[in-house]
Amino acid sequence: MEAKKKNVTSFDFRQFFTRDNLPLICLIILGVFAVVAILVSIFALAINPVIACVMVILEAALAATLNRIPLWIHGLVFIAQIVCGIIASQVPFMIFMAFIYVFATAFLYVWANR
Repeated sequence: MEAKKKNVTSFDFRQFFTRDNLPLICLIILGVFAVVAILVSIFALAINPVIACVMVILEAALAATLNRIPLWIHGLVFIAQIVCGIIASQVPFMIFMAFIYVFATAFLYVWANR
């Protein structure tokens, strides 16, 4: 009896990391970082889960709203968020949220220029 070989197709990761999939990859990275930021904020920084989730949504909405402005204004928004964290005595939390803003802005730039 002849042993029949099964035709098993394997997924090649090199095919996934192409220029066509760059917006999807950026979105996945943004989503993973957002979840990590929420979990760290909740468990390590003792932030209310509702506040952490709402802030992530607000940061993404702020990035979407300010999508077409010059780069230096994004820098001012980043600095303003850190200053708000200093004023509210929540510096690590606001640093996480500022980086959510940076990653969301980068995702929107990649998505708009594909």
